[in-house]
Amino acid sequence: MSEAYIGLIVGPAAFAAGLAVGSFLNVVILRGLRGETLGGRSHCDTCGTVLKAHELIPIVSFIIQRGMCRHCSTTFSIQHPLVEFGTAVAFAIAALIIISLVAGNQALLLAVIALPAIAALIVLIVSDIRFQILPDGAVIVLALAGLAASIARGSVLYDLGAALVIALFFASLWFFSRGTWMGFGDAKLALATSLAVGFPASIAAFLFSFWLGGIVGTLLIATGRKDMQSRIPFGPFLIAGALAAFVWAPAFFAYTGLSQFPIFESKSIIEHRPTA
Repeated sequence: MSEAYIGLIVGPAAFAAGLAVGSFLNVVILRGLRGETLGGRSHCDTCGTVLKAHELIPIVSFIIQRGMCRHCSTTFSIQHPLVEFGTAVAFAIAALIIISLVAGNQALLLAVIALPAIAALIVLIVSDIRFQILPDGAVIVLALAGLAASIARGSVLYDLGAALVIALFFASLWFFSRGTWMGFGDAKLALATSLAVGFPASIAAFLFSFWLGGIVGTLLIATGRKDMQSRIPFGPFLIAGALAAFVWAPAFFAYTGLSQFPIFESKSIIEHRPTA
């Protein structure tokens, strides 16, 4: 079967799986905020009515019900369809990229690492932006995925050492500022993202996150949406920096001249398909 036909099967399947996972992630985010367990059936947060199966279809139910509870008419947050759709798109893109690069067992290994990491990243981004919380469970999932990727790369010592140094830096900012400059959750997230991208990409991710945070923070203050006393969640910038490092770390090291040093040669868990 050609790669194009495989993509026609895998892409929609990953999208559908992402919709279901995204629906579950909404439960994780909102119940975690309220300190509730994940057990029990889905219910309206306002009236407590247990929702039926046809009220839980990702995106579709939100549209049909016009974003409201059928029982008490409470308006649901737009977070629900956005997380569902975002997760579906991310899963589909990741799956298509994976099958375009590798096949067989290696594709399965990469999917097992990447998809839980994507789910954890979505929980972390939404939780930090909306509630300024970085759930430990999501950080642990991301860290485990990062450790698995590090083992696959064969660079655990370098990756873990760099991740610990970067996390210690963030922890020191939290400690000396008593939490005003940085939260301790950011230190834990920095450890997880650094493990995920690996060394030396973690160095680029560290720099990218501060540059992005500085640019966005300056724009928010300049436009009056924030002031110098406002707290701006840094977790999304750590994640954006890590994602940017996945793509641009080699170019960054080449541009700065650091790539001439062997220690700045990145390793990959992917062995690309041989070209004809």
